[in-house]
Order: sequence, then C-alpha cells, then structure tokens
Amino acid sequence: MIRLFVSDNLQLNTPIFLSESHIHYLRNVMRRQTGDDVLLFNGKDGEWQATLQTLDKKKGLCCPHTQTRQQEITPKRYLCPALIKKENMDWVLQKATELGVSDIFPILSERTVVSKLNLERAQALVTEASEQCERLTVPTVHTPQKIKDVLDHFTPDITPICLSERGATTTPLSAGKTYAFFIGPEGGWTPNELDLFARENVSFWHLGNTILRAETASVAALSCACFCLD
Repeated sequence: MIRLFVSDNLQLNTPIFLSESHIHYLRNVMRRQTGDDVLLFNGKDGEWQATLQTLDKKKGLCCPHTQTRQQEITPKRYLCPALIKKENMDWVLQKATELGVSDIFPILSERTVVSKLNLERAQALVTEASEQCERLTVPTVHTPQKIKDVLDHFTPDITPICLSERGATTTPLSAGKTYAFFIGPEGGWTPNELDLFARENVSFWHLGNTILRAETASVAALSCACFCLD
C-alpha cells in the first residue's frame, strides 16, 4: 500500500488535506482514486490507514480510520558525509535513510569538490526513501558545515567516529551509545583534518584492507552499526 509522510497530527477520523505533490503522485503516477486507502505517518503518531475521500486536480482529502503501527522509539544515529558528486550523494542520502540514520550532517572538507547542497531536494529524497522503506520517521538533512562546526554541535553523549582508510579501529561499538560517523570525500581526509579529529578526541574506524569509495564507506559504516546495535 502507498505510504505518505504528512506534517499534520494523525488521529482517528480527523481529515488530512494532501499536498499538491501528493495529489499529483496519487492521481497521475499511481492512478489512485476516491475510495482507495493509503498509509500515513508523521514521525510521532505512528502509521495510520486512511481512505481517500476526495482526490481531484486541486484537492486531496483523506481520513485516518485504523492505526496500523504505533510510534516506536528509535536510536539516534548520525551520518556526517563529506559532500560528493550529486548522483553519489543522492545515493548516500537514500541508503542512509534505509539504514536508519536520524540526522545527516553534510561536511565541507578540504578536498570537497562540491560545495553546495540543495537542502529542499535532499530533504525530499530522504522523505521519499522513508516512505518506501517503511520507517516511521524521516531523517533531518542539515546545512553543510565544516568538521569543527559539526563537532561543536554535538553534545557529550554523542561519540564521533572518523572513518580512516588506514590505521587501527580504536573504539568498538557499544549498545546504548549514540554514534556519529564521519565519512571523507573522494580524495580522503587531509593530514590537517586527521590531526583535527585526533585533537578533538574523535575515535577512528578502519573498514578493511581495500580502499572504499566515499559512498560505499557510508553504507559500510551504517551497516556495521545496524548489525552490532539494532
């Protein structure tokens, strides 16, 4: 069944007005019509099955009638990937969503080739990925920042981990802790950046003997976290 993320509160028999993009998707892409059911979620009220009461070119209205899943408490997990080329970054955003990250902090590193990110488009990508992978929350994509600014943003209960091509893993994962994974750009971290991580007492991870592409490293790190912690 089609799943849609909405910003409204979800409760029994309280009508939900659909956005223009939802109306277009339901009518023109999925060929749905009045009387069909969809699933709605908003990140706080669980998942609800709702019936489309109105669906025309200008108006979409549906009414929740059955809660199919209650909201669950999910662990916080952060991905801090250096900005990379658009198609690869899109892939990272989608896969990170599927692997359960709560926040994505794009990094402006010294070797970053791309310096801008369309935040509205990025948020739309993770929203669509959340709808498709059946999670009940949508990650937040933050404005690209430098490494130090992101580290300063984190509270003491968050353990930052730098993915490094070489060197030893210094911190094993422990259940109940919150982690932030820093992934370098296509050219890797510079010596200055590695020194910064060391000065900030950031832990290091090594993911094997082969050099991983930036987007592969993101998925590898998050997959390890899912396997060890979830």
